[in-house]
Amino acid sequence: MSETNTVTKEWIRKSFVGKTKLPIVYEPAEEKPLDELLRWIRNQQKEWREDLKTYGAILFRGFPVHQASDFQEILFATEEKQLGEFYLGTSPRDEVLKHVFTASELPSHYPIMQHAEMSFLDNPPKFLFFYAEKASAYGGETPLTDLRLVYQNIDPKIKEKIEKYGIRYRRRYDGPSSQKRFSVWKTKRWDEMFGTTNLDKVNQIAKENRFQLDWFGEDSLTITNHQSGFRTHPIAGTIAWHNHSQTFHYQAGVSETWKIFKKQKTLRSFGVAVLLTILTSFKKLLGPNSHDVHVTYGNGEEISPKEMKSITNVFWNHMVAIPWQTGDVLFIDNFSVSHGRLPYNGPRRILVGWAD
Repeated sequence: MSETNTVTKEWIRKSFVGKTKLPIVYEPAEEKPLDELLRWIRNQQKEWREDLKTYGAILFRGFPVHQASDFQEILFATEEKQLGEFYLGTSPRDEVLKHVFTASELPSHYPIMQHAEMSFLDNPPKFLFFYAEKASAYGGETPLTDLRLVYQNIDPKIKEKIEKYGIRYRRRYDGPSSQKRFSVWKTKRWDEMFGTTNLDKVNQIAKENRFQLDWFGEDSLTITNHQSGFRTHPIAGTIAWHNHSQTFHYQAGVSETWKIFKKQKTLRSFGVAVLLTILTSFKKLLGPNSHDVHVTYGNGEEISPKEMKSITNVFWNHMVAIPWQTGDVLFIDNFSVSHGRLPYNGPRRILVGWAD
């Protein structure tokens, strides 16, 4: 690891990887037990929170974090009062311990585009916490992008439209009658997302989040909602690109897979890019109503493929992809930095928690 601007305070050494300042890396200057790290996190709240606000992400590397319960202890040490228990996102996840979940149960070849966690909600999580219980042999990075830089560098015409109209999302979900946890387009079922099949509870959660629900077929569901495309950091006051256009737009996956092929240069990544290009072409011919996951400007105007490609390019121009090492723990300021997942080979298990 190339290190610059190294600072040692007590027994925590801070550095950066190469020339980037995303993330800032915390490493032990001397071997210490996990209890010492937990104590440091509890007692140095001001220090690590200031670094998280400034840089957007902190990577704890080289500490004795060996299992999910160790990660759970780190979550508790942050002293966050509202650690996540209810996940209203789209990716299938399994609960491991209280407040600890698998990051995603999507197949290893399936790329996850850059996004701020649950940016389509009125009140998305403020912090994310990831733990590499098992790093993959190849690929599987959780790339990061500074959303403040994306906001600054996005096409001014796109920025103007989003500022004026916001973003509108439409998502179609299969229901309990389907045994599949996800499909290429829909990801998980609505009963998994809402955590219940009780329609009164579903309607209540939808009302709280300003979701419009439209039922069709046996038990399938379409969810529509409007959201701002940018957010101001509640403490720092910085403005960030904060929406799921680069995840839900039909063109985004095509652009992403070809960029992944250029990076990974594997036969599998080439095959995925070709297949998704063909499938997306058919979807495009059928028109916007055929898209199970769709995003437009808030006034209903389509985000063109050209605009989407330019958005993807900005993300990749500022993306940082550091390979995981088993035992790594990553803190992310969800109002400043996005994350995703690159395809991988071999066993991999990344756990996640968040603070609302």
